[in-house]
Amino acid sequence: MMVVETVFLLPGQGGYTPGLFAGDDSPEVREVLDTADRVAAEFGRGGVSHLLTRTDAPSAADLVRSDSFALQLAVFTAAVGGFRIARRQHTPDVVVGHSMGEIAALTVAGAFDLADGARLVCHRSEALLAHCPSDGGMVALELPAARAAHLVGAVADRRLAVAVSNAPRQTVVAGPDEAVAVVARLASAMEVQATRLNAPFPFHSPMLAVAAEAFGEAVTAVRQHPLRATVYSPVAGGYLQDDTDLKALLVRQLTTPVRFLAAVRELHADGARRFVECGRAGLSGLVRRSVPDVDTTRTAQGRAAEAGASAPLPAASTEAVATAPASTEAVATAPAAAEVAPVAPAVPAAPAAPAVSAADVLDELRELYASVLGYPVEVITGDADLEADLGIDSLKRAEMLGKVSAHFGLGESAVDGRFVAQPTLADLAALISEVQGGAVRTPAASAASAPAQALAPAAAAVAASAPPAKPAPSAADVLDELRELYASVLGYPVEVITGDADLEADLGIDSLKRAEMLGKVSAHFGLGESAVDGRFVAQPTLADLADLITSVQPSAR
Repeated sequence: MMVVETVFLLPGQGGYTPGLFAGDDSPEVREVLDTADRVAAEFGRGGVSHLLTRTDAPSAADLVRSDSFALQLAVFTAAVGGFRIARRQHTPDVVVGHSMGEIAALTVAGAFDLADGARLVCHRSEALLAHCPSDGGMVALELPAARAAHLVGAVADRRLAVAVSNAPRQTVVAGPDEAVAVVARLASAMEVQATRLNAPFPFHSPMLAVAAEAFGEAVTAVRQHPLRATVYSPVAGGYLQDDTDLKALLVRQLTTPVRFLAAVRELHADGARRFVECGRAGLSGLVRRSVPDVDTTRTAQGRAAEAGASAPLPAASTEAVATAPASTEAVATAPAAAEVAPVAPAVPAAPAAPAVSAADVLDELRELYASVLGYPVEVITGDADLEADLGIDSLKRAEMLGKVSAHFGLGESAVDGRFVAQPTLADLAALISEVQGGAVRTPAASAASAPAQALAPAAAAVAASAPPAKPAPSAADVLDELRELYASVLGYPVEVITGDADLEADLGIDSLKRAEMLGKVSAHFGLGESAVDGRFVAQPTLADLADLITSVQPSAR
């Protein structure tokens, strides 16, 4: 058995973010951009470097509609560039590519030189454009792969297939539009979340058989080199060897399922405890949903990466919800309660600990509920409905709330009816974090308030020893947190919640739901009265909302 510790994940679809490398003029990233542009010109196409260096570049949704060739090459370029950024902070033991990310993974591992890796992507895109039927699509289901396969079998269309197994309860199905729509309707009847993906083709399905054959014929002249790094393939289902026909693997990949969940679990069994996502496509969240006791990290964009932003982030950082092990989707074992004192330090003279984040609170809640209810901790997910999914009726919920109050030292705050009304642990964690944060961070709280009186000594100690305020998070960081928050609450795969998706037209979030989500956003970011501003509910996309939050946070906090 191979022993590994650090795994680099290279994204496929979903790996493109406009302006991902804005402000990063390092030679290693510049080489990737220049090479991609040069290869694009060989195919009579425009370059893609502007897509990754300009923040006003077209969105992924725009490129799906107008230029899927550029989108595919930009995804490859983003993954390879992200790998080079990640390598500044970490050394990988194994490299894994998700879907089309396998081309990038094989490239960074030395099987193909950089230009040939880009050529493989271009040949693949041309084959798809020339030979893929136009009536195909993909849908993500909140179901295990085995149950999703039953739905596929019920539809009885040989062109329909389970395309990707991402996490224990996230599977992607691909095939003809009509068949995909039937799967979505069946899932809805079962009260299972089904989300149509913004994918240009029905990847990993029999519909791509002709395109796969054309792709194989087009790349016969591309030379394969010995691997310089260890690569695990979620399509092949194991570690690759130098005698593996890697071009044949990439051809087969177009019509073969991606078993990402199985890959993560095997690597975890081999010792992997750090997963570094070379980009921001949501793979970190999938890992946290799939295995316990892991540290997930993502490369930052632009100059932030050079300052070490790809290193693991502490629980109190602005990206804690999205990237730290203590995540809204985490399955890692929570730290002991004594190590996460929720309000006051044990010794008043010691430096004050930062307010506990909702992600940390959620981890402790999951451990507490699992211990009391006798469930495996991985069953107690943040988005599981306490009554419908976990069978916790109103009486048991009130009993658990007493334990929660004692554990977190909520005191009279727990009398607030909002606590018992929260439908999921993620919602409860956000409320606890909000209440605790207000107790710690509001030195001017009224002395007449009972909770404020009880917490006054701790608040004074915190105020006296608090470190200087950290810089406000960037719009990119805020957007990452928003995507995780909306995905958790709405039950969508995080990769579906893109910054440029229209909240109403693309995600089906009507005005009522938008107002409800705004309440959660206000609590999460501590916006307070700022959120009353009508501009917040008027923002059409999460990217717009992130920009607005970033602009008001310094005054709000």
